[in-house]
Amino acid sequence: MSFVEIRDVKPQDIPAIKAVIAEAWDWISLIEDVETLNSTISIYFNQVLYGGTFGRVAVLNDKVIGVIFGSMDGKLPEYRMLMEDGTAHAVVLLGAPETDRKNIYEYLSKVRAVYEELVSGFIGNYDGTLDFLVLTQEAQGLGIGKSLWMALKSYFEENNAASIYLYTDTECNFGFYEHCGFAKRAEQDITFALDGEDFQTSIFLYDIKI
Repeated sequence: MSFVEIRDVKPQDIPAIKAVIAEAWDWISLIEDVETLNSTISIYFNQVLYGGTFGRVAVLNDKVIGVIFGSMDGKLPEYRMLMEDGTAHAVVLLGAPETDRKNIYEYLSKVRAVYEELVSGFIGNYDGTLDFLVLTQEAQGLGIGKSLWMALKSYFEENNAASIYLYTDTECNFGFYEHCGFAKRAEQDITFALDGEDFQTSIFLYDIKI
């Protein structure tokens, strides 16, 4: 196998990271308009960049195939300069097709509400968060996710974190986190009304002692 480089995130990586998100999460099935899809991913990823204190990409043959972000309490965010113009993307969403706007609001608002509810009884227990981990299809099964996690774990260890948490759901490979030593602490089912049809999933809160 060719050498996979794990390195810090650079400004030129942002379009590639957004492409990884679009591929891995299949948001094109939720949002039909391409411009609206791009703006939705940008607004979502801006939130990751806003709070992130650690970020790494996995690069194979000059292509970003994986990315991880985490945040540590008490540390200054490191990646806000990589954020895109949220105002411009908000304008795009305001002019998006009505069905896409409804799907975006339905999905993001319900997920955020469940996140806040799940962590409400635990938040004082944690020193940091695994905010974001995503891989391309070609990166699956190559140990790249584990390498990215070990890089973030080392960062937490160096900063004396005692425990951290993450959110995941049944649409993701949550078994990966269990394999890495995370334990499920809470879960909640959620139903979305998307394009007039109900879509169900379960959202999980996992944590780990560092």
